[in-house]
Amino acid sequence: MNMNFKTVNIKDISLEQLEKLNIKCVNCNYWFDTENTNFIEELCKNRDVWNLLKSKIFERRNKNSRKKIFCFKQSGGRIKGAFSGKECIGIILSGKYYLFPKLKSFKVYPPDSEGMFLGCLYVVPEYRDMDVEKRMLMALEKDLIDKRIKFIETVGERLSDDTSKDEYRKSHLIPVKFLIKNGFYIIKNDRYFPLLRLDLKTIVTDFAKSKLLSVRDISLKKKVRSPAMIKKD
Repeated sequence: MNMNFKTVNIKDISLEQLEKLNIKCVNCNYWFDTENTNFIEELCKNRDVWNLLKSKIFERRNKNSRKKIFCFKQSGGRIKGAFSGKECIGIILSGKYYLFPKLKSFKVYPPDSEGMFLGCLYVVPEYRDMDVEKRMLMALEKDLIDKRIKFIETVGERLSDDTSKDEYRKSHLIPVKFLIKNGFYIIKNDRYFPLLRLDLKTIVTDFAKSKLLSVRDISLKKKVRSPAMIKKD
């Protein structure tokens, strides 16, 4: 397959484009389905009443939505796609945590309301192991840094080395190993589904330091004189 890291185009997907996409994420309701829960019980888990109300409003809207991912997009959710030519080969979903009702079923609920929650990071099987996932994650990081978002959180899944390819493909969660490799760290531990965070401020600081060091290296090189040439009589 003639494709590499640089030939993948990552871009935001509009509602109009979403209608035309032929990728399973468009019809997947994993993050948007939730069991009926008691409001008082939810309030005990999540003291942020305002975000809890937003969650309830979103759930009500979603029930009447033809495709739940459309309601997600209309409610402020972010959808980016990875394209090889005109073919969409991957999707990444992010947004405020109350746009992911499924989160309530995890022990690590709720995430921090000041950050952005990463839901899905999906790449079609034949394009995996080509760094497409990493490319999409980097594109999301750049956007959120520009908007001064402090961090990204997500629920990861602990997959063993014995996990089959079929089981991996069926998982809706991002493997913990991939997240750790790309700068996330665990903030709420769980045997199977921990909550992880990526500090965007740290990325900006590290980038600034590397730029500063590069400038200093150039400056030092300019100051170093080359050996003098000895003229022969």
